[in-house]
Amino acid sequence: MAQVYYNAAKYHSYAEILELLNQWQAAFPNLAKIYPIGKTYEQRDIYAIEITNEATGPAVDKPAYYIDANFHAGEVTGSAVALYTISYLLENYGADASVTALLDNKAFYIVPRVSIDGAELYLHTPTMLRSSTRLYPYEEDQDGLHPEDINGDGVITQMRVQDLNGEWKISGLDPRLMIRRAPDDFEGEFYRIYMEGRIQNFDGVEVKPAPARYGLDINRNAPANWMNKPSAGPYPFSEPETRTVANFLLSKKNIAGAMSYHTAGGVHLRPPCTKSDDKLPGRDLEYFKAIWERGTEYTGYPQVGVFDGFTADKQNPMGGIFMDWVYEHQGILCWSTELWNVAKQAGIEKTDFLSHRQKSPQELEADGLKLLQWNDRELNGEGFVVWTPFEHPDLGPVEIGGWKTKYVRQNPPVQFLEAECHNNAMFTLVHAHSLPQVGIHRVKVECVSPGFYRISAGVVNQGYLPTNGSDLATRLNAIKPVKATISGAGVTVPAGKAKLELDQLPGWGEKKVEWLVQAEAGTKAIITALGERAGKAQVEITLE
Repeated sequence: MAQVYYNAAKYHSYAEILELLNQWQAAFPNLAKIYPIGKTYEQRDIYAIEITNEATGPAVDKPAYYIDANFHAGEVTGSAVALYTISYLLENYGADASVTALLDNKAFYIVPRVSIDGAELYLHTPTMLRSSTRLYPYEEDQDGLHPEDINGDGVITQMRVQDLNGEWKISGLDPRLMIRRAPDDFEGEFYRIYMEGRIQNFDGVEVKPAPARYGLDINRNAPANWMNKPSAGPYPFSEPETRTVANFLLSKKNIAGAMSYHTAGGVHLRPPCTKSDDKLPGRDLEYFKAIWERGTEYTGYPQVGVFDGFTADKQNPMGGIFMDWVYEHQGILCWSTELWNVAKQAGIEKTDFLSHRQKSPQELEADGLKLLQWNDRELNGEGFVVWTPFEHPDLGPVEIGGWKTKYVRQNPPVQFLEAECHNNAMFTLVHAHSLPQVGIHRVKVECVSPGFYRISAGVVNQGYLPTNGSDLATRLNAIKPVKATISGAGVTVPAGKAKLELDQLPGWGEKKVEWLVQAEAGTKAIITALGERAGKAQVEITLE
């Protein structure tokens, strides 16, 4: 068998991801198949890998789970988890009963990286950006402060500048830590804090952040509750990356569950993004909670609805989110996990994801100290750049320093990466196990007269979720009803229909089907049950 050189404690480039995908396909030809599904803005191929045991049937005949990662260029932990999931499924098939059952009965479609162009820039330069490298909404740099590694140390941190009217001061407990100036504080040195960078057309007074050079956020580019904002693009699915993954998902009618990986914060986010949880239809909230309660045994992450538990300004909700489109337009239960929680690593517990906005200055200083202590203890101080004097071409004397955002705050240092990957991969496998799955049981054949047979069976949903994936899918009429068919050479149905429409089956629900058929004794008949999101089941019987 071909060797796969995979390192879980590594952030992989685009070329390395392609090499891994090809190695996995070569090493596991009966389980893995890769193919391009579209192109990025810079014309790189976006790849998906399809994983299932072909010996038990093609992917299209099985309920499927979809995973994507790196909608946001710098959130490369997502790609790491996607790659780990691929490796875990393939390497454990035949050795782990749970994985073997999954790949025998279900399929996975995994897109390890969506914002490929942006991730390449992020991984190979000091640049930080949100998504695509397309210049938008401006084709030229605008006036103001542009982030840049001006001291050439390979990272973009912050600049602090002494100013009598500055909002910040140095903590008396650790000189690295900057704290907010109190309302009545007029003693000592005060500072302005800016992102490290250069100022285009500086007027000598105001330092304003320039509009982002790469202003697109392709996770605001989906049609669900799309909002006409510069970051959302000119129109829904205007960007090739979002069109690609949307068209791929639409082409796979068997997808019944989904995950989109992001960073950071350590939380399993779920729809809805623009309205309260009480607007979720039927039992969908119950489904989300039940999957989370089981999956959180691995991650320890809380779960929240984006609008109720993650959106501070309820008058300005997050629109155009891909996860919302997957759920609200397609009726597929979808998560968007914010991977990695550096605060938790440092011993800072969040009661919820909005309360930190109400913390007192003293609480924020205590949190900052805990983060620095964690950095000193676990990273030997390497996660924070000590403030160092620098002569800025626009501002004069400044100090440059602060957190190395990319691989401390936004993504975990590599020594923490594998554990993050494993725990979150296990969460998605819980969701995959919960997918609907049609089966056929309790088959009975009765000869009612020579050449005529009454055939009955139970069509059962062997999964936790309903056969269309969600109660919202029922409202949307997104998925065709489950069907049961009797067929075979020489088998006819003189009265009634060979194909029966059963509607959708609830989790672990069943429905009796029955036919009166005409055939010669010894004829083989086939009962087939089919659900677009619940797979295909067949039983062959002999009429006698």
